[in-house]
Amino acid sequence: MKIEHIIVPKFKSIILILIGAMLFSCENDLAVVKSLKVDEDTPIESSFDVSVEYTDSGRVTMQMKSPEINRYIGEEEYMEMPQGINMTFYDTSGAVKSTLTSNYAINYTKDKRMEAKNNVIATNAQGQQLFTEQLNWNQKTHKIYTDKRVKVVTSEKILFGDGLQADETFEFWEITNPTGDIEFDEVIETDSVAL
Repeated sequence: MKIEHIIVPKFKSIILILIGAMLFSCENDLAVVKSLKVDEDTPIESSFDVSVEYTDSGRVTMQMKSPEINRYIGEEEYMEMPQGINMTFYDTSGAVKSTLTSNYAINYTKDKRMEAKNNVIATNAQGQQLFTEQLNWNQKTHKIYTDKRVKVVTSEKILFGDGLQADETFEFWEITNPTGDIEFDEVIETDSVAL
């Protein structure tokens, strides 16, 4: 009986020591975790030669290709495409309704806002092309816009302006302060037009 009585207290002591060690080790691990800081200038994830298809009810609505995508976290999470982007948007029948290419792009995930920069070219289903150095896409409102110089090329004319607003398919667009070669279907009398 004495032997059993001696063994039990020793066993209880060993268990208490193990529990105490686990508590202290958890405390040290938490201290280590708290001391780690995320460097907001270093991506937490990088992908190369990316091709992604977005679908809605099994139908492809957009295809995005980029040579490199880097994801960053911090105060504002974003994905950067430093080598550019190539996007193709499709209508419900699977036909291409617009395309967008640029040499650089950044997508702010939380705000659902993307900026395409450097040699931006957007083309709609009618073959009209937009050329600019920066284009913003608000995915919540489904609008694209810029306050940079733009050139729009259609089958009938070339227009320049100080900016542009359009729907995300670039089907309906409006140039800010347009200039350039404008052609009209009807002859307008000069005295009826304010200059």
